[in-house]
Amino acid sequence: MRAKPAHHAQTLIAMAAALLLSACSLLISACGLGDHAAAPATTTAPPDPARAPAEVRWESYQGVQLPIGAHDGPSKLGSTAAGYTHTPQGAALAAINHSTRLSLAPDGNWPQVAAISLIPGPAKDSWVLARAQVSVTAPADPKVAPRITGYKVTAYSPTRADLTVYATYSDASITASAVSVLWVSDDWRLLLPDPTSKTATVQSIPAVPADMVKLEAPK
Repeated sequence: MRAKPAHHAQTLIAMAAALLLSACSLLISACGLGDHAAAPATTTAPPDPARAPAEVRWESYQGVQLPIGAHDGPSKLGSTAAGYTHTPQGAALAAINHSTRLSLAPDGNWPQVAAISLIPGPAKDSWVLARAQVSVTAPADPKVAPRITGYKVTAYSPTRADLTVYATYSDASITASAVSVLWVSDDWRLLLPDPTSKTATVQSIPAVPADMVKLEAPK
């Protein structure tokens, strides 16, 4: 018995729909466009304390050349310096800029530098009292001004970085300065040593270490 035309048409439509669904399913599976397709994995490179800051330029502050990173800071420059990246490179640039600016800030500017640079506490209070007893009115004498040559990160975490900063002088002497910074209020700030400590934070050394991060200021 021949199928009725209406029934035959319905059968063809059902077969076509089944084939279309099957083709779409294969296409989606092949192209990875299904509802449960895996999202691409994203990875973040771990901090690398041995990597030097990129695109560093140098600016003079009170007779001393200081490194300014195009990416790692300081991004806010004026009478003070702030705005460092939350990286070992940002920590290093903050340690160098904060410690040098704090030492050379002139009489009319040091309170602002201290407010931006220093971690509050007994060490800051002691420094403020001592600074109020001296006067700085001129840039550093070129004969005694330090020239930054590099640094080494001795310990790093998201909240603290400990570094040794190396500098040379016109008489060919070399110093190694221990500097620490803390990540506070979205920026690196200088942690001064305990005023009661007898440990020297600046030492004379015969040569810079081979594994320091080179960051030489222009002559």
